[in-house]
Amino acid sequence: MLKWYDEIFNLVQECDEILDEAYKKKVIRKGKLVRKTFCKPGQKAVKGRCVAMKSSERSKRKLKARKGAMKRKGKAARIKKKRAKAMKKRKSYGLR
Repeated sequence: MLKWYDEIFNLVQECDEILDEAYKKKVIRKGKLVRKTFCKPGQKAVKGRCVAMKSSERSKRKLKARKGAMKRKGKAARIKKKRAKAMKKRKSYGLR
């Protein structure tokens, strides 16, 4: 029993090493359904592959994210209404 389990485990491990960390997810952009590439933290998608970001880019993104969070806080009510509308659209597409 353990032999076939080990074979399957090894096969899964090999496949996991071959696969890239990037994964695609369906999102709505400008009212249309698009497949977007997502990567692990500290990486970015370049031509459909995950590439490590430079430290300067990471620090700039962190600073800008904080600034964006402060702006979003003031527009929270508007964002909430738009999110509800988007979720209704996603449900009609069968994504949720």
